[in-house]
Amino acid sequence: MHGGAAERRAVEKLRLWQVWWIGGAALAALTAALVWAAERAYSAGNAALGDLASVARILLYLLWCRAVWRASRNVERAFWTPLALAAAALGLLASAALY
Repeated sequence: MHGGAAERRAVEKLRLWQVWWIGGAALAALTAALVWAAERAYSAGNAALGDLASVARILLYLLWCRAVWRASRNVERAFWTPLALAAAALGLLASAALY
């Protein structure tokens, strides 16, 4: 396989709960660190570095949302799929609004 097909298949084999909870915990820790770094940069008068940390935070969330989207159909009960997609989309909107 080439062109990232093997990697895509690896992500699609993950269960939604794995991506949601394990990936979400890592995302939360990284987000907290980036928010802290952005606030320190802003308070030190370095707006460009603060903006960079904020953009990195949103990009990390986008990567997690993509993984959730890919794993959303890998559930035992189908009602989790739209619920997970809606929650991820709302979280993305909230993350962008707090930027």
